[in-house]
Amino acid sequence: MVFSGVMALFQEIGMKSNSKYVRKEPCPECGSKDNMAIYDDGHGFCFGCSYTFQPPKDKPRKSFIKTVKKPLLKFVTPKALPKRGISQETCELFGYGITEHNGVPVQVATYEDKLGRPTAQHIRFQNKKFIWLGDVNDLQLWGQRLWRQHNTGQMFVTITEGEIDCMSVSQVQNNKYPVVSLPSGSQSANKYIAANLKWLSQFIRIVICFDSDEPGMVAAEKAIKILPPGKAAICRLPRKDANEMLLSGEGEELRDLLWKATPVRPDGILNASNLWQELTKKGTNSVCPFPFPQLDTFTRGFHKQQMVCIAAGSGTGKSTICRELAHHFIKNNLTVGYIALEESVQRTMQGILGVEMSKPLHLEDNVEKTEGLKQSFDKLFGTGKLFLYDHFGSIDPDRLVEQIQYLATAEGVDVVILDHLTIVVSGLADLDERRALDVVCTKLRQVVESTGIGLIIVSHLRRPEGKGHEEGNKVSLNHLRSSHSIAQLSDLVVACERNQQGDVAERAELQLRVLKNRHTGMTGEIDKLLYDDKTGRLVLPLDTYFGD
Repeated sequence: MVFSGVMALFQEIGMKSNSKYVRKEPCPECGSKDNMAIYDDGHGFCFGCSYTFQPPKDKPRKSFIKTVKKPLLKFVTPKALPKRGISQETCELFGYGITEHNGVPVQVATYEDKLGRPTAQHIRFQNKKFIWLGDVNDLQLWGQRLWRQHNTGQMFVTITEGEIDCMSVSQVQNNKYPVVSLPSGSQSANKYIAANLKWLSQFIRIVICFDSDEPGMVAAEKAIKILPPGKAAICRLPRKDANEMLLSGEGEELRDLLWKATPVRPDGILNASNLWQELTKKGTNSVCPFPFPQLDTFTRGFHKQQMVCIAAGSGTGKSTICRELAHHFIKNNLTVGYIALEESVQRTMQGILGVEMSKPLHLEDNVEKTEGLKQSFDKLFGTGKLFLYDHFGSIDPDRLVEQIQYLATAEGVDVVILDHLTIVVSGLADLDERRALDVVCTKLRQVVESTGIGLIIVSHLRRPEGKGHEEGNKVSLNHLRSSHSIAQLSDLVVACERNQQGDVAERAELQLRVLKNRHTGMTGEIDKLLYDDKTGRLVLPLDTYFGD
């Protein structure tokens, strides 16, 4: 819907100007990377901030890039902004000052990267035009550096659209409480909030104070979905923005609105009389079948807003199942996020593409020479339905949660496959594995609830007494590592059983068993799959189709 609306506007602008779209460029007004559309007559229109450029009639425009990667301006002197009501003290706190750029007086806001190094400057001219200097690829929120030493767990933080509003909010609170600004207005909210989510999540409350116009409120509603449930609140202003309230002598009212802003999800307590739409919504209905018939019968299909655990011992074939599932979801028009922490992106792609081609591509000596490889690649991956996370080994749990939230909110994935859970906590020294898995599982469940995605996680098993899982031992819920959290928080638990020490026929058999099924309650032994080493695929035996 959004895409179609943008395209319609895109076409409308082109028709009105009798020109054709040529390319995308960064916008000099809002600083976006690619929101500026350039047309063959030289004019440009930004779909982020609606800024329009009309070139001189006698000088056709060749390039619209205004973000200049040049050395940052020096000798920036903090100075009060009387016309904006901003004091000298506030400007000195934030380092917002004045200098000259090419002989022209300008206002300067300096941004830092994730390492705390000054890396970019937002330059404001007297005619209210903006440009960027430096590198804008890895920015913190403006003002973030000021609050590193505070006990963030005891405070709330405010997020504004721009530097002037940021200083206005800070000033009405006597510059005592954290306030930060987006680098490029409300249209950059999701990008920079997601990138700095770990820092924001430290606060007990996160107040979004964007402009009260429609773009600001729409951006605020979208940003809420990225932030931790129960913490985020929207401050709705009676005037255009925070600075306008400051100039109108309404600083005390602004402060009260910030403090009284109610979190969108304060406590989860709801009145049933207001929940008819919640009762009848289709968010948890089946979105596509499972590829394995008995699993599909037991579950009545794959559901979003559910957490599915695939439990298996080492070398059982759980990664093979994950690739089969990813391929199946893509073919059913779902968008998939795939996080494989024990293999490279190349290996993951080979595995999923191998399912498409029914070839074990990872065993090919020269994969690039495989017949039909490019055609299959374009057919499967050209849809843009697969997102991969380029990471190997253990990962900070909070970082993992951020990545999944980003995939869900910014990229619109329907399901995320995480292979596997145990390695996530392997690098944590301050918690034992059981407690660490409890924490991670809880956070993952929160992501599922807040975003509505389907999440498939792979979990290793603890070693049972007697015969091991590699010898085909039956799996039960108490074999799960940190069984309490995984078993309790998962909606569906499917075990994989395989005797790796048996004869050739036994080694090729992979038995699926449903250990928990919150949706229908049906559990027990289901599909028996066979691994075909010629195709690298898991297939159903013929008697599944034709009987014994």
